[in-house]
Amino acid sequence: MNDTLIQSFLSVAEEGSFCKAAEKIYISQPNLSRNIARLEKELDTQLFDRSGKHIALTEAGRIYEKAFQKMKQCFAEAKEQVQQLNDMDRGMICIGYVNGWNIGTYMQPVLREMRLEYPGIRISLEAYTLQELSARFQMGQMDLIITLQDRTAKMYDAESMLIDTAQEMILFSNTLFRTRKKNWKPEEFRQETFFVLADDREEMQLDCVRAIGSKYGFVPNICSVNSMESILMNVENGLGVTVCNSWVRNVYAPGFQCCPLEHSTEIAAAWKQGQENSALQILLGYMTEKNLNSCKISA
Repeated sequence: MNDTLIQSFLSVAEEGSFCKAAEKIYISQPNLSRNIARLEKELDTQLFDRSGKHIALTEAGRIYEKAFQKMKQCFAEAKEQVQQLNDMDRGMICIGYVNGWNIGTYMQPVLREMRLEYPGIRISLEAYTLQELSARFQMGQMDLIITLQDRTAKMYDAESMLIDTAQEMILFSNTLFRTRKKNWKPEEFRQETFFVLADDREEMQLDCVRAIGSKYGFVPNICSVNSMESILMNVENGLGVTVCNSWVRNVYAPGFQCCPLEHSTEIAAAWKQGQENSALQILLGYMTEKNLNSCKISA
């Protein structure tokens, strides 16, 4: 039994005519008749009733028709799944993240596992400001972005996954104070300049710094600058401090210290609803598994 015999049988069953079936599958009627006869011999049963003016399926023929149709459907589904698997191994994922963030702690284990199983998937990491990151995502230039959770709520047609709750802190340089200690308090920065980023979240950052000053009894001196790189350079050279979260790459870098604050911020991954990128779905699976394992460890 082969595909040609099965196709011949299904065509005759569908058309109800040897002549029409032969035309449909582009073979001669004698060849079609031989195919049906051969199949009936292999199955050791009569598939068609040829006694009347029109041929009809026998009871055995109807059973085999259902079986062959189901087999044909299963084969088509298997073929599609294999094609998807091949597409996955050749996929491309563009991941955007906030300029100045250290995403390696979270992403490196995920990407390492994924690339071991799917070495053909290409991954690109690109850093942008919060504002530009959101814009590129909305224009479809990013498959996945890692950003602040509150940003994802404002994005049209986006799904998101909470991946971390990051501690907020005051970041400063070792050169800022002569004294070296571990337990710094926010009020000890009353004389320092607080650098904030001049972007669409500037007012929110200003309110945050003012709230810190109000809580600890001082009016902060605030300076807005045009980039995260400028903030970090000013801080590194002891010209002031900045309020950031624990994902900022300089937090754990040599030459920097941190003063933890009492609040935190949520970090999320976002992607477009209905995303058809198979490679992205694989990545999201690994990220979900990592989050579940983190929850188990925390518990």
